[in-house]
Amino acid sequence: MISGQGTISLELLEQIPEIDTIVVPISGGGLISGVTLAAKAINPSIRILAAEPKGADDAAQSKAAGQIIRLPETKTIADGLCAFLGDLTWPVVRDLVDDIITVDDEAIIEAMRMCYEILKVAVEPSGAIGLAAVLSDQFQQSAAWKDSINIGIILSGGNIDLGVLWKSFGK
Repeated sequence: MISGQGTISLELLEQIPEIDTIVVPISGGGLISGVTLAAKAINPSIRILAAEPKGADDAAQSKAAGQIIRLPETKTIADGLCAFLGDLTWPVVRDLVDDIITVDDEAIIEAMRMCYEILKVAVEPSGAIGLAAVLSDQFQQSAAWKDSINIGIILSGGNIDLGVLWKSFGK
């Protein structure tokens, strides 16, 4: 699984080698582990940023604590990001992922809307979170990310429960 996900970095950096930062959704860690290992093998100075919902922020808590944290419950519209890091993915996240930005569901919904309106692409909440992270004040105002000029954002999945989505727009 991790190796297969790494092909995303291979394709991305083959097409746009000047990318200096890649933003990846994080959950169980398979996607970000593959993307990170491949990207850093190609360009060791590339920065990898994980994007995680505030209602399922076990990876951010784990990175801050230096050990795997398991949440008693998760609550987010990004239901594809509710898994927990494992023994194979945790070391990659701990040692090679540069940072984790958490965003709330409202920011995720706004990023989904932008993907649809501007890119004409339907992206599920879990897949739109990378854009939400880059648009967040946490990213925009961080000195650590001010040099990120050529940013690759992993957008994924079109599995959208429209009933849940429409309800969320009304909030």
